[in-house]
Amino acid sequence: MPIPKLVSEFKQSETWQRLATMNLTFTVTSGRSGTKLLTVLLQESLKIAADHEPHPRANFELRGTIENPERGMKWLVEEKLPYIATNIPQNRYAETSHIYCKGFIELFEALGLNTRYIILRRDPKSVARSLYQMKCVPERTEAGRLVLIGPSDPGVLPLPDWQAYSEYQLCYWYAREIERRQNHYASQFAASGIPFHDLHMEDLLDWSKFERLCAFLNTNGSQRAPDFERFKAVTAQNQNPRNVAHEGNVDVVLPADIDDQEALLDRAINLTSARA
Repeated sequence: MPIPKLVSEFKQSETWQRLATMNLTFTVTSGRSGTKLLTVLLQESLKIAADHEPHPRANFELRGTIENPERGMKWLVEEKLPYIATNIPQNRYAETSHIYCKGFIELFEALGLNTRYIILRRDPKSVARSLYQMKCVPERTEAGRLVLIGPSDPGVLPLPDWQAYSEYQLCYWYAREIERRQNHYASQFAASGIPFHDLHMEDLLDWSKFERLCAFLNTNGSQRAPDFERFKAVTAQNQNPRNVAHEGNVDVVLPADIDDQEALLDRAINLTSARA
């Protein structure tokens, strides 16, 4: 069914009526960027409904949505959004999955819901190294194909002859691509008047910066103020250590020439961008 028809029918549903009373927050982020910490902080300190990668999980719809956005919209209106409307009693809900910036934001906006976005940044090299150590590689590994976008996908940073690059370079390319998307969406949101808050992973450990994030999420003055004691307790420990996220698997050793690999990839991206 074409997207406009899916949207039109959905707006006549009880699900849409319920969601129209809610403030929905999603992230624009890479993964391995503090999303689990953000989730726990929102749950424990701000006391709002928040989840990291809940059922029904978007990662299983990523490939299909990239290939056919109608499929993604169908999943949203028939599975994901009805689940939120039925199972979240609060009027504020945040989901911190990194999947949504890979083809779903335009679908959310087409639905006309009260959506806002947290652009959660992390240094691309740190993102790439963490993904590589977990063997989550775009195009090359099962995990990478499931949750990451790659150079063969449409609308991404061009990388001619990408098959010739190493697994680490593909991880670094992915982190650079998400950085590009974050900049793109920041400009688009600002131009369109879509609410967004832009911060770095390290900012989640700073009480004053977390307070500013909470002010962004508190859309009226009656909402609860963040709890400083819970903030201290949550930030005192790593909420998503790599060995847990990696399900106990041993880290892959980083390449000895990692700096050279990054520099080569940077040059390739810059050269291609200059020719565009």
